[in-house]
Amino acid sequence: MRTRTRMAIACAATAVLTVAFTGQASAADATASCSTTGASGGMSADYPSGEIWPYLEFGISLSVTDTLADGHHVRVRLITKEVGNSAVVTWKWHSLTSGKGETLTLSTTARDEYGIEATGVEVARFEGDEKLNYCRDWS
Repeated sequence: MRTRTRMAIACAATAVLTVAFTGQASAADATASCSTTGASGGMSADYPSGEIWPYLEFGISLSVTDTLADGHHVRVRLITKEVGNSAVVTWKWHSLTSGKGETLTLSTTARDEYGIEATGVEVARFEGDEKLNYCRDWS
């Protein structure tokens, strides 16, 4: 039952990830970046001014660059840790399929009603739905 509850929370958190930047803060308050074979990327979190930790909702910017002409595509996603239990929540992947030298940049919001303890980024290279290699970094 506990596993189902955590899965439901993770799915709900993923569903709230939208491609709409809130703009509540003006500067990046946390950043993370990493590189792996064929891909590099990063994230920045803009926490709302005037609010205290843990934050329930804030702006996120994600980017990924394809660095290798190998026929594989690259993806980026937000990763977070829940307040209290530090369980890692993996958010929706965002894919870049246009080839070497291209970069995907997007702004979103992250929301978790239980609060987010930490933010990070996962960058990976894929063949279809098979993850070939990846890296993670936490802010």
